Amino acid sequence: MSLYADSAHQPSAAIDALHTDELGSFSRVGTWGSAAQRTAVAATTRKIRVEAGIQESCGDEALADCVVLPDPVQRLVREVALGGIAVDRKFCQQVQAEGVTEGAYVEIVALVSRIVNLDIFARGVGVLPRPLAAPADDKAPSFERPAEAVDEGFFTASVPNAPAGGELAKSLYGAAPAVNVLRAVTLVPEEGHRVVALIRQQYFPAEKLMAFDSDNGHALSRAQIELVATKISEHNKCFY
Repeated sequence: MSLYADSAHQPSAAIDALHTDELGSFSRVGTWGSAAQRTAVAATTRKIRVEAGIQESCGDEALADCVVLPDPVQRLVREVALGGIAVDRKFCQQVQAEGVTEGAYVEIVALVSRIVNLDIFARGVGVLPRPLAAPADDKAPSFERPAEAVDEGFFTASVPNAPAGGELAKSLYGAAPAVNVLRAVTLVPEEGHRVVALIRQQYFPAEKLMAFDSDNGHALSRAQIELVATKISEHNKCFY
């Protein structure tokens, strides 16, 4: 059954399948967070946004209490969940100084961003956010940091384009060089793959990002898409 079966505006089969997998990913073990921790991060994100009046509740906020998230993690989740306006290099460094490792920082930012993406999409097709599942396993995270990740001048390390990024870069970005936004969370490759997949389906593939006359089968033209993105970025005070 479609994830959005109750919507009058049915997305493509590709987006439905991608979002179904996305929703399940929050309750599974990650690279730096356990299934319970990741579930709590996603549910806390929703709880914060519901309390702020940004979105409606789907009734799964109790999952925010499946584990106790440390104070710096909760602060990071809150800032990103509410738009990330205060997230600058100093904020990133402060959170890490308080005990959130660089890899965990990246994974948390990616988790919050991905659940917000799903919830805004759901609102766009006229339905409530899709409920989170309870933690699916009790496996330990791998805590693996890719050897290819380096300091490229961003807030955190990332996987550079090939050839410096090796085969990992090719698996993430394909043959074309990747723009900054595609490399942002690649210190945690699983999250990097997921963000790239979302951008590919919901926006444009990496090889088309800089081809502004390109078409990806959307109802809106590329110019219309960029105009909407610009106005939303302006409204949200996006420094990028």
